[in-house]
Amino acid sequence: MIDPDTIARVMAGPLGGAILLNQLDELFIDVNYLARRLHRRSATAVSAALLRRVEPKRTAILLPAWREEDVIERMLELNVSRIDFPRDRYVFFCGTYQNDPATQARVDRAAARGWPVRKVVVPHAGPTSKADCLNWIYQGVVLHERERGTRFDILLMHDAEDVIHPLALRLYSLLVPKHEFVQTPVFSLPLDASQVVAGTYIDEFAEHHLKELPVRQAIGGLIPSAGVGSAFERRAFEQIALAHAQQPFDPASLTEDYEIGLRFRLARRRTHFACYRIAADPDDPEAPARDDPIATREYFPDRFQASVRQRSRWILGISLQTWESAGWQGPAAVRYCLWRDRKAVLTNALLALSYALLAYVVVRVWTAGMTGASWSPARIVPAGGAIQALLLVNLAGFLLRVGVKMGFVGRLYGARLATLCLPRLLVANVISLAATARAVVTYLRHLVTGEPLRWVKTSHAFPSAEALAGGDAQAAGADDRGRAARSDGQRVIPLVREARRT
Repeated sequence: MIDPDTIARVMAGPLGGAILLNQLDELFIDVNYLARRLHRRSATAVSAALLRRVEPKRTAILLPAWREEDVIERMLELNVSRIDFPRDRYVFFCGTYQNDPATQARVDRAAARGWPVRKVVVPHAGPTSKADCLNWIYQGVVLHERERGTRFDILLMHDAEDVIHPLALRLYSLLVPKHEFVQTPVFSLPLDASQVVAGTYIDEFAEHHLKELPVRQAIGGLIPSAGVGSAFERRAFEQIALAHAQQPFDPASLTEDYEIGLRFRLARRRTHFACYRIAADPDDPEAPARDDPIATREYFPDRFQASVRQRSRWILGISLQTWESAGWQGPAAVRYCLWRDRKAVLTNALLALSYALLAYVVVRVWTAGMTGASWSPARIVPAGGAIQALLLVNLAGFLLRVGVKMGFVGRLYGARLATLCLPRLLVANVISLAATARAVVTYLRHLVTGEPLRWVKTSHAFPSAEALAGGDAQAAGADDRGRAARSDGQRVIPLVREARRT
């Protein structure tokens, strides 16, 4: 029988080497970001006065809504009251289903109040995939244009939980059509420190949207759509739709937002990540008291299982399904970004092996202490050897990762939430491991049995006006944990299996 210590020792070297390669990949992004910061700030400053002088372009806001009766009316009310944009220049197109009368009633009530809202009813029972709903909303936009004899300039994607920045529509009017796809940052709304699961999204989105996406923009890589705050030039979107049988969104996709961004990039459309901020200016009475990023804010899942389901869908759609359907297309910078988006399965496997090796060492040390046996971690990692040096380098890389994450979180949320990045990172790792296991098992079952992949609805919460004004985490219709009532997050929707493309 092979000695377990030998197995652990043999594992340690290759595992450490693979982790080091991943650390170097992350360091490449860090170095590019720092080089960019030497020449300019990470977020371009723009004045509110400038944005208000921009001619407001006609904007259609695509808003899919299945079982969103708890949040959609409140979302429409608050955003309509906050958006600094002429009401005759934008319309919310709310996609609903025949068998969802509660959501339809909320949308009807919003429209009856004179808000710029139009209901689109999907001509079959729901739920279907979000992509299917978005395709029907797009058809509703086209029908509206024909009825009114007008044409929108911009199509903008949002969800029923989004808090839209008051000046975001003016920013899109400034940037489109110079850019045919514009993505603005997405950040979590402020949370209480006790909301650890939801807090993992604070860390992830702060770093990804303040560091990685600006670097991707600089190197000419892939800017994925986040599904919210995604603005498309009308003519370019129409051409993408024509190229895909009037279905700009793939109905079989689990991550339709990511795929539409990829479609635009592979079609060589002009894509842009718009990381702008309204700069604080004590001499301007209309300027904010502190720098204000033009970004979409929202709540993310704050329960472990809900987060696992959502992240599992992301891994399935981005790391596995899109790999199968789109392969490795595009120039080198795009393929590099595809690698970064798809490596989650591999890096989480490395994480699982690392935890297993660490657990083995801890158990061996504990049992040796309990029994008086002679055992030392040097049996796995010899002192002064190459593996120990590799371990120390990887430890330094880990501390750098935590420090970088803390820096970006601190910029958006302050020092208090930044100091909790390390415990949240441990929780995020557990969630990622569970989500990856779920995604891989689901995908293997799909390949072996042909069982269709299933789109899982994410339940939504929306903040009250008091929460936005006060900056706390209390949501409208909240339960005792400060979150809004949720629709059924367990419902799953079968999708058609996507044919493999070469």
